[in-house]
Amino acid sequence: MRHRRRHHLTMLLVARAARALRPAPRRSPVRMLASRMPTLELRDASTKNIVPVENEKPLKWYACGPTVYDATHLGHARTYVTLDLVRRAAETIGGATIDFAMGVTDIDDKIIKRAAELGMEPLELARVEEANFFEDLERLGCREPTLVLRVSEHIEDIVQFTQEVVEQGYGYTTTDGSVWFDVAKLGGAYGAFAEGRGTSTAAAQAAALIEEDPASASDNKRDQRDFALWKAAKEGEISWPSPWGAGRPGWHIECSAMTRAAFGQHLDLHAGGVDLAFPHHENEIAQWRGCNADLTGTWCSCWLHTGHLHIEGRKMSKSLKNFVTVRELLDGEDAVDPEAFRIFCGLHRYASTVSYSRVKLAEADAARRDFDASLRAARTALSGDLSRAPRRWTDRERALHEAHRSAQKTFAATLLDDANLPEALQALLDLATRLRQHCLEAATERRDVVPEPVNAAAAFLAGSLRDLGLVETAGAWDGVSSSSKEDSDDGALEALVAFRGTLRKAALEARDDDSKLKLRGAVLAESDKMRDAEFLVKRGLALVDTPDGETLVQPRVAEAAKPKAPKAEAPAAFDYSHTPPEELYTVGEFAG
Repeated sequence: MRHRRRHHLTMLLVARAARALRPAPRRSPVRMLASRMPTLELRDASTKNIVPVENEKPLKWYACGPTVYDATHLGHARTYVTLDLVRRAAETIGGATIDFAMGVTDIDDKIIKRAAELGMEPLELARVEEANFFEDLERLGCREPTLVLRVSEHIEDIVQFTQEVVEQGYGYTTTDGSVWFDVAKLGGAYGAFAEGRGTSTAAAQAAALIEEDPASASDNKRDQRDFALWKAAKEGEISWPSPWGAGRPGWHIECSAMTRAAFGQHLDLHAGGVDLAFPHHENEIAQWRGCNADLTGTWCSCWLHTGHLHIEGRKMSKSLKNFVTVRELLDGEDAVDPEAFRIFCGLHRYASTVSYSRVKLAEADAARRDFDASLRAARTALSGDLSRAPRRWTDRERALHEAHRSAQKTFAATLLDDANLPEALQALLDLATRLRQHCLEAATERRDVVPEPVNAAAAFLAGSLRDLGLVETAGAWDGVSSSSKEDSDDGALEALVAFRGTLRKAALEARDDDSKLKLRGAVLAESDKMRDAEFLVKRGLALVDTPDGETLVQPRVAEAAKPKAPKAEAPAAFDYSHTPPEELYTVGEFAG
C-alpha cells in the first residue's frame, strides 16, 4: 500500500514537471499589445454613462451620412471632421480596430425636388453630389469609410426589415399603401433621446417629425408619433416594388436595415449630429425593438452626437439658407487652409455647440502656423554637421525633455478621456512653443543644439499631428510641406536675424561724428521697422533687442484689444405732439 502511494506521488510530480516545461500557448502579438494598451472611453449619449471602447476585436461603427442633393456645408464638415478625429484617437491612441460604415441617403424628397429643378434623374444627381461630398471630406483630411451604404442599393434589405416589423405587430399599413411604425406599442421603451431634446410630449414629437419628414404628416396614422417605414409611390416619382405596392423607403428605416445588412444585429457605436438624436436615432432604436420584439435589449453600445455649428446665433443649415459651403471656405477669396479647419474642429469638445466666425478660424490657422514654425525650427537646428554638436545636457535640454514627456502623457490621457481634443491639442501647442523657443535661442546665441532632445520632441510632435490627420502640417518636419509657400524657406529667419543683429551692432558702436551719427540713426530706424515686418507677425514671432546689442527671437505676445470708444447716443427726438402751434418755433430743434 505504501509502495502504491509513493508510486502515485512520483507520477503526480512528474506530470506537474511536464506541464511546467510544456511551452505556453502563443498569443497573437497584436492582441497582446492591445490588451496592454489603455482604452478610449466615450460618454454614451443615450444613457450619459462612460463606455470603454474595446481594442481586442474589430469594432462596428456607423455614422449617418449625407442626403446628397446639394453642396456640403461647414455644418456637415464639422460633424465628419470631428468624427474622423475621434476615430483616429480610438485607433492610434486607444489601439482599436474599426470597421467604419457611412450611410448615404441617395433617394429622398429633397433629391427628387432638386433633380427636377436641374432636369436630372434623382440617382444621377445623387451620384454627382456624393462624389463631391467625399472629395470635400478628403480635402479636409478625413479618412474614407470602410463601407459606404447607399439606400438605393439596399432596397431589398429595407423591404425585408419592414416586413419583419409588421409581422411582429409593430407596423401597420394604410389605405394608400404606406407602412407606419406603431410607436404606442413600445410604451415606455420609446423616448431615449426625446427628453434631452425637450420634445417628450406627443405634440412636440409630432411637430419634430413633420419638420424632418413631411410624409409623417398624415391623417391616416393611428398616433401622431408614428413614422413612415415605407412611403407609397407618387405619380412620376422614382419607386420600387414591395408587398404593399410601389413606393420608397421612409427616412428612419434606411439606417436600421443597412447597418443590419453590413454588421448584423448589433453595433458598437452609432454617430451623427445632435440634430439626428430625435427623432431619427430614437426611431432607429424603435425599429430594432419592433423587428426583434425586444423592449429591454441594447442594439447599440454607445451613441455619439456632435454639436451644432452656429452662424450668427442659429444652426447652420440649408433650410435656413445661412450656410457656407466647404468649397467656398477652401477656394473663396479668403481661402482657409484645410488643416486650419481641422484644428478649428479639434479646439472644441465634440458634443459642444460651436459658433463659426472668421476670427476663430484665424486662431486655428495661427495654431497651425505655430506647429509648422516649430517643426521647421527643429529641422533647421539639426541640419548641420551633428558629429560636431555637443552631447552634454544642461538645464535647457532637461527642460525641453520634460516638456516633451509631459506633452506625451497629456496628449494620450486627454484623448482617451472622452476624446478631449482641445486639451490634447493644447498639450501639443505647449510643446511646439517650447521646442521653437529652444531652437531659436540657440540660433540667436550662435550655438549648436544638443540633437537628441530636439529630435525626440520634434518627432513626437510631428507623429502626433499625423495621428490627428494634420499630415501637411507635420510634413514641415520632413521638409515636405507646408502648404503655405511663404513659410517654406528654411533658415531665412535665422539669416535675417543674424544680418540685422550684425548691422545693428555696427551702428551702436559708431563714433559720435556727424556722418556716423547719421548712419547710426538710419540703421537703427531700419532695424526698428523690421521688428514689425508682416511675415514675422504672421508667424507669431517677435524680435527682442537686448541691452548688449544681441537680438533674440521670441513668440509674439498678442496685443490687448483696444476698448472701443462708446458710440455717442443720438439725442431723443423732441415730442411736438402737445406743443401749441404758436409755440412750434420756440421749442425743440427750432428753439432760439
